[in-house]
Amino acid sequence: METIDNWYCNHRGRLLAIACQKGYSYEEAKDIVQQFFLDMLQKELGEINNPEAFLLTAFKNRLIDLYRSGKSAPAFETAPDVPSTQEIIENLESDAELIEKISRAYKKLPARYRRVIYMKYYRGLTTEQIVEETGFTYQTVYNNLSKGIQLLRRNLQDSSGNVANLKMAALLGILFSQIFLNKSD
Repeated sequence: METIDNWYCNHRGRLLAIACQKGYSYEEAKDIVQQFFLDMLQKELGEINNPEAFLLTAFKNRLIDLYRSGKSAPAFETAPDVPSTQEIIENLESDAELIEKISRAYKKLPARYRRVIYMKYYRGLTTEQIVEETGFTYQTVYNNLSKGIQLLRRNLQDSSGNVANLKMAALLGILFSQIFLNKSD
């Protein structure tokens, strides 16, 4: 379970971007990715040497299966020009303004929220590992993560009230690494 939890943390954003690129709405993509990882938890996977390749192949196969079954066909008319995963990554890595905005929003969070968000998204710890390290209860860690992300989203809303959900979800880890790497310079 710990392996799949780490995979979820490390690859969730990329899988979301792939589903959105294939024409699914952000909410549909979140549901599909969530169900994909829940199904993975129930399988005995054995040893996997290249988890990224495994996850990408398995997820793309899942999208094909969903399309064929007709249960969750992408709504292409609602997402005509979705950027590719590579374009999203390149835009986020080079978008210093967004990194600065996230950095400011992160610094506005109460210390307990910053601590668990840092541990989850930057250090890649599971919720159980955060519980062990902090001494908080599982529910407290979960609540702090949830409320911290809600506050981050609220602080990152643009003037129209929209949040760049796909960008934030796709590369929160990269942004945090850049924030903390720049902090050490």
